[in-house]
Amino acid sequence: MTIVAAEPIAAPVVAPRKSMTRVWALVRQLLMSVLTLLLISFIAFAAMNRSPEQIARNALGISVTDEQLQSFITLQGLDRPLPVRYLDWLGHYLQGDWGTTLTSKLPIKPLVLPAFAHTAELALASLVWSLPVAIALGVFMARKGGVFDRVAFVVMTVLAALPEFVVGLGLMILLAVQLRWLPVSSSAVSGEVSFAWLQAFVLPALTLGLIVVPYVSRIARASVSEALNAPFTRNAVLRGLPRRRVVWRHATRSAAVPLVHAVALVMIYLLGGAIIVENVFAFPGLGRLLVQAIAQGDTNSALSITVLLGAVFIALSFVADIFVAYLNPRLKAAR
Repeated sequence: MTIVAAEPIAAPVVAPRKSMTRVWALVRQLLMSVLTLLLISFIAFAAMNRSPEQIARNALGISVTDEQLQSFITLQGLDRPLPVRYLDWLGHYLQGDWGTTLTSKLPIKPLVLPAFAHTAELALASLVWSLPVAIALGVFMARKGGVFDRVAFVVMTVLAALPEFVVGLGLMILLAVQLRWLPVSSSAVSGEVSFAWLQAFVLPALTLGLIVVPYVSRIARASVSEALNAPFTRNAVLRGLPRRRVVWRHATRSAAVPLVHAVALVMIYLLGGAIIVENVFAFPGLGRLLVQAIAQGDTNSALSITVLLGAVFIALSFVADIFVAYLNPRLKAAR
């Protein structure tokens, strides 16, 4: 009788847990975001501190002697190597010490944070009304070839081509100068909450929102149109489901992934576009403060605002990537 030896049983291969893979992907993305922010801060610091003499002249004025310039440079440590000054500034910035303005010698942080709050309120006010309108327009435009789709597409294309200041000036002339429904200036935002405070938000929020609507509506149009042509949508129609239910419940849900990413990009755009809109309407936000700091040569304030905006942009992009990966099963599996 021949006895055949059994082959050794191989140890089972334990696949890495998906949850740990996602955690490491999240950590890696977070580290990349931090490194990107550090790079932005260093580039901004190097660009605004390349000339110690110019910084001293901006702080002391034009009529200043060479001895006063050299004394200021030595006192402020501007004669040290650039990397040393950057690390010193970064340490103070992370601790909440943002320094003082070069011109008025006031602390920067109490000036920047209220202005940032006003800009965030303006961006949210623009998003609250423009996002539902844009998504609804995109859904109705998804039925390509119709009269509504053609007219709306032309209007959205023209509106997307207009700069922010042109839209803002047009609304100002129509609603504030001709009809006198709204104030020309939005400086009342810096005061207490009142009816005038609410009125001051309308023109800037309307301007920013009108720039956002074409972008989001076209993304919604393309996403919903693609979802309507997908096999699962056609199967739902063949099963007898009403077309309106298929569009609003199934197709719109499938189009949520690109829309979520678009909303994050829109938030980034709103904070960037607010720089122009705030100066058109004298809105006391971060964009107006940044332009004033650059015009006055206040590199300390301009640097703090630039780094703060960079941090907000990167944070919004990071959160958007997380939501997109969560909503898209294929990206979730890849992560």
